Amino acid sequence: MTSNNLQSKSLVQTRKPLAAWSLRRHSLVALAAAAAGMGVAVGAMAQSVEGDGSPAADSRFMLGAAVAYAPRYEGSDEYKARGLPLINYRNGRFFAGTLGGIGYNFSPSPDWSYGPLLSYRFGRDQDDSDRLRGLGDVDGGADLGGFVRWNLRPFFLHATVRKGIGGNVSGTTAKFGAGYAISLSPSDRLVFDASVDWADAAVMQAYFGVTPTQSARSGLGVYKANAGVRRYAIGVVWTQSYSPQWFSTVGVTAWRLGHEAAASPITVDRNASMVSASVGYRF
Repeated sequence: MTSNNLQSKSLVQTRKPLAAWSLRRHSLVALAAAAAGMGVAVGAMAQSVEGDGSPAADSRFMLGAAVAYAPRYEGSDEYKARGLPLINYRNGRFFAGTLGGIGYNFSPSPDWSYGPLLSYRFGRDQDDSDRLRGLGDVDGGADLGGFVRWNLRPFFLHATVRKGIGGNVSGTTAKFGAGYAISLSPSDRLVFDASVDWADAAVMQAYFGVTPTQSARSGLGVYKANAGVRRYAIGVVWTQSYSPQWFSTVGVTAWRLGHEAAASPITVDRNASMVSASVGYRF
């Protein structure tokens, strides 16, 4: 084997772990379950920059930055660009990061991932939009739950359940989805994903309901939101690895709010989309 072939083979081998580590987190947090504004964007970006907690032979640390152009809040027809830093760490089956939260994968098999998950739930500020004035803020807080993923290669199935333990939203959310990952080249990969988000009455009321007091302050009609499908989403993320350390991602996500959310007087447009991008360096 020639020297050039050896170098090419080495580069392919080093890039593959990066691609897998960068793209398989969609099972955990795509389109964050209780988010508005940046929170909606965070989930989709997370799929492209974090690992899934599967067994690893070494530690990995990643620094980077991400930006997303997304609705100001769920149900808004106004868009805004937002950015955030990416700080993520994985050691074997333990993972922690600004996007995916903190968790541990108990499965020793590369075909399965499951375990507990502690993550941050983004809130909503009434100053994010004129339509929210008078509704008050929805505080951010912690969510405690668990995740499971079945890797069928190139397909995968995933589910996440979370329960609010901080802030002023203590309800439960669940996400179920399926995806497909394809390698275009040793340095380019696409991940497609479709998911359904469900939320109980407490969460739906916090983000889409209008109490009599809120109605008097905002001018919106009183609305009681019941448990139900929060949104249906589809998305694709392209990751390009420039070296074993440097990579970038570009993603597009579209979603449609479920009936309970769409019927809310807070909602202006039940259909929304988001474009996101990130760049990162892996140690």
